[in-house]
Amino acid sequence: MIGPSRHLWLVALLVFATSLAHPVRAFDLPAGAKLRAEERDDAGRASLATARYDGEAVPSIVAEGHIVRQAWKVDGTSQTSFQILNGLRDQLVQDGFDIVFQCQSVSCGGYDFRFGIGHFKAPDMFVDLGDYHYLSARNSDQLTSVLVSRSKEAAFIETLQVSPEGSAPAKVTASAATARTPAFASASGPVGAQLENNGRIVLDGLSFATGSSELTDDDVPVLNELATYLNKNPDRKITLVGHTDAEGSLAGNVALSRKRATAVMNSLIRLYEVSPSQLSAEGVGYLMPLAPNLTPQGRETNRRVEAVLINTN
Repeated sequence: MIGPSRHLWLVALLVFATSLAHPVRAFDLPAGAKLRAEERDDAGRASLATARYDGEAVPSIVAEGHIVRQAWKVDGTSQTSFQILNGLRDQLVQDGFDIVFQCQSVSCGGYDFRFGIGHFKAPDMFVDLGDYHYLSARNSDQLTSVLVSRSKEAAFIETLQVSPEGSAPAKVTASAATARTPAFASASGPVGAQLENNGRIVLDGLSFATGSSELTDDDVPVLNELATYLNKNPDRKITLVGHTDAEGSLAGNVALSRKRATAVMNSLIRLYEVSPSQLSAEGVGYLMPLAPNLTPQGRETNRRVEAVLINTN
């Protein structure tokens, strides 16, 4: 028997009853999605991540039941992998799923996480190791996970569904022009939905030079979407909160994190014409980490700017 010291990761074995589960509605992929690969197993086993790569393995739920794995390709879409994942997340939440874990490439654990999860390989499922997003979710005895990435020309989506033996999993389809729209999407898109539902969002895709508060790229999709939300909802106000890793003094990191948040605020005003009255900027240094500062990956995860919705009504 392998001792617990060899595996510091969580494995929770879920054995599903064979009775029929309550039906779950289909969720729609972006318009034009084409099925590239599919595997089914009426009595199989699959793993769904519950946390970022911990240095030895990906903490996972190991689930048994009816397994459906699919790989999809969406040609010509302008949506980022982040936007696609959050659109699917909204649908799952609407259908009663609880999100178990969600991450993006850096906060997931990079290379090690990607090769600890996922099933299909290129060309059916292309994954950019610097640009992928993942979530796992659960609704009673139904589990699902979604992995999204993209190339320059197309987006790629891998779905995994686990349901009790003898029951039918949710149907995954490519949406038509009239497909249902996630909550708030008509006015805000996935960034606005996450702000409205969770009160905060990590602004993925920001890039700062080492030790600098200057953004290295003016074209950041998440800022464009955040600006769209704010411009369409002039009564909404946010505070941009900068975070750093734990290298250096607290005072120095608080100052740097505030400068980075201010740089994002200035970009929203200058490039996207967001009203200054809707924005403020603060910094908390290394006091609110998302990951341990013991590894380069953890420190990179902690260097971020978040948007916090501060409206009370």
